[in-house]
Amino acid sequence: MDVYFSNMRPVIRQIIDAVNSERPTLEGRPADEDLDDGEGIILDPKEIYYLDYMERKLFAYTKNGVYRIMNTLSSCEEMLWNYGFIRVSKSNIVNIYKIRQLKPDLNMKVYATFDNGERICINRNYKKNFTEYLQRMRRMI
Repeated sequence: MDVYFSNMRPVIRQIIDAVNSERPTLEGRPADEDLDDGEGIILDPKEIYYLDYMERKLFAYTKNGVYRIMNTLSSCEEMLWNYGFIRVSKSNIVNIYKIRQLKPDLNMKVYATFDNGERICINRNYKKNFTEYLQRMRRMI
């Protein structure tokens, strides 16, 4: 089936791209397991609240648990950018669709509270990019 549009808006382009390509997935293992034990779990990005890089390891936080991811933070940022993920600090990428509340704090920082109650600080160095990304995503809807 062919679909034609006189005005190709970004959201339509995103839908077409998503249909024509495979949605990105991440392979992870429960954070408390040894990487050599068991099989990996395929994580759907829309289930991930945020990614956290600490002690040279990357973790994905979901409703069902914390998973160790073998990708780099930079590769995840690039892969998930069109799916609602944006870097908010040197070590965190958040899923904007899981954010329930944004609350300003001292020193131009903003705290994002997720649906599950957890909070992440949006570093002031990343605040401008975060705000521009939110505006871009709003225009796409």
